[in-house]
Amino acid sequence: MGCSARPLRERTEDIPELVGHFQSSLATEGLPAKSLEPAAMARLQTYKWPGNVRELENLVRRLAALYSHETIGIDVVEAELAEDPPAPAVRADGAVTHDGLAGLVERHLRSYFDAHRDDLPASGLYDRVLREVERPLLDLSLMATGGNQIKAAQLLGLNRNTLRKKIRELDIQVIRGVKYGQ
Repeated sequence: MGCSARPLRERTEDIPELVGHFQSSLATEGLPAKSLEPAAMARLQTYKWPGNVRELENLVRRLAALYSHETIGIDVVEAELAEDPPAPAVRADGAVTHDGLAGLVERHLRSYFDAHRDDLPASGLYDRVLREVERPLLDLSLMATGGNQIKAAQLLGLNRNTLRKKIRELDIQVIRGVKYGQ
């Protein structure tokens, strides 16, 4: 594979080998192995890769962690490449916003506050919002690691006992050995 000073977009012939390398590395972390349909791999080879090799590695990681398919199709790759964060947007009030998870949460919360008109939402909003994000994050991490709580805790950067406590609090069902798509 070898390192090169040339940008990834100038050495697209390396992309299949790099994808394989990253997938092998992720397998050691307990993430499921994926294969790409030829059209999906071809799309990766026509993408401009502004983030270079690091961007490709992050994409391979997302595909392994977030998608249940054993074989990733062109539709998934197109959706992932389309989600590259665009430039910050300026709202009508002059504030700068960013897309991505923070932007999605901000838009959701704005509509939530707007729905209450002149009233404030019920107290405990902070904990409710955190639980809404925490449950799918823990659930998907456990599924990606086949229910292995030690690996999920490492993936999340949590202490194993903290993860177990959160699993109990959120009443998340853990099934060992079951990964995405099974």
